[in-house]
Amino acid sequence: MTLIQKLLTATLLLMIIAPSHAQNRALLVGIDEYQHAGTLIGSKQDVEDMRQFIQSVWHYQPHQIRTLTDAQATRQGILTAFEEWLIEGSRFGDKVLFYFSGHGYYLPDLNGDESDGYDETICPVEATTRSGMIRDDEIEALLRRLPGRQITLIIDACHSGTVTRSLARRSFNPTIKVPVFSTPPSPKHLTRGFTKGPVQEGFIATSQQNVIAYSAVAPNQQALVDIETPYRGVFTHRFIEAIQEKRADSNFDGKVSHAEVLEYIRHESQAYCDRQPQQCRLRKLSPQLETTPEKLAADTRTGMAPRMDNTVEQATSVLAHDNEAHLQVQILPQNRFQIGEAMRIRVKSDHHGYLLLFDINSAGELTRLFPNQYRKQGYVRGGQSLTIPESFYGFEFIAEKPFGKGLLIALLVEGQISNIQAWLPTAFEQIEAREAQAVLQQLRQKLNQTLPQEDAANRPIQWSLAVADYQIVR
Repeated sequence: MTLIQKLLTATLLLMIIAPSHAQNRALLVGIDEYQHAGTLIGSKQDVEDMRQFIQSVWHYQPHQIRTLTDAQATRQGILTAFEEWLIEGSRFGDKVLFYFSGHGYYLPDLNGDESDGYDETICPVEATTRSGMIRDDEIEALLRRLPGRQITLIIDACHSGTVTRSLARRSFNPTIKVPVFSTPPSPKHLTRGFTKGPVQEGFIATSQQNVIAYSAVAPNQQALVDIETPYRGVFTHRFIEAIQEKRADSNFDGKVSHAEVLEYIRHESQAYCDRQPQQCRLRKLSPQLETTPEKLAADTRTGMAPRMDNTVEQATSVLAHDNEAHLQVQILPQNRFQIGEAMRIRVKSDHHGYLLLFDINSAGELTRLFPNQYRKQGYVRGGQSLTIPESFYGFEFIAEKPFGKGLLIALLVEGQISNIQAWLPTAFEQIEAREAQAVLQQLRQKLNQTLPQEDAANRPIQWSLAVADYQIVR
């Protein structure tokens, strides 16, 4: 047998064997040219950007990626590709990605699982206000048929019931991912304005352990096309640069956690909106992340979580955050203590807010120091310092074993704090190292929530983080 014959035989064998082996799968959908809704710009570019990104960073191979754009992205085309490419083409342990860039909308809820009475939807190319959309419930059902896979869902679209102010007009803006259909919506939709109720869950509010779901905005906000690049999704562009260029690595540990990615995208999306108020219509952009608490600290590039035996590393990964309030924390009288010596903590911030203090000792044990039973809350006024404890507080922080280095974590929460404080561990309760990670992860999820505002211009909880280390010596 000649070399050429051997190579041909080997190639035929690979072609026969390959389909029986599971592989990672990605389905990327982008629609600019809609049949019945306003034209968009940038969605197909988003798909191309995402294709390059997942190959270079997440190591998808070209043959593991399928794209559907414009006329290809019908309702049946998307659902069939999801079924045959993602579900049937993957196996236990594989990575599965579904990405969508285009219009998003809403429909009345049919099964009673939405507290606001509406399902979020994505809009295939032929969608109208009455047919052709894909509901969040349908995608959730498809995701449940992917047990054991590592699933990432990324939706760069508006999926809101409050888009009807645009729908009520006959004009449209191709940089706003809100569809203006060629057929009018039903009258009851027109009553659902921006003052409608609190924010509900995102596109996929899943409790599945294997799903990480990102969405461009909160359910009552409008996803935008970046007119500064141009043209790409504001969310998609910042999602990619957060991970690929490690711009989200706020604690400079060389890793980019999902918590850091969400924080970076939120900050940069709002910065974009501040520069483009006419496009944003003075509204907020609040990207969303739905996942289990333990995945927040995982590295988005490798999928690896911090070492379970390093609570300090877990804390800095999970709580990694910018410091817009310029929160400062100082340990007094110095950062070295002998057993029995008293510690005081001085904090200062440029913004008003409520203070939370946590301690992680050298054994990785987590303790909530403040607020406590002696002081139910501490309010920091912008520009002024607060020292804890003051002499009249009725308690002291006394150095005790174990010896070694510890970490003090200060959080300043602006606005409402009741739903966070009610959840926190009991003051001075010592959480063992193996449980501390879960406590920190759940705290971060609480901080990630979006708070309802009376004008429904929903925004994330504003908070800042500062840390200081200390040492207990013999």
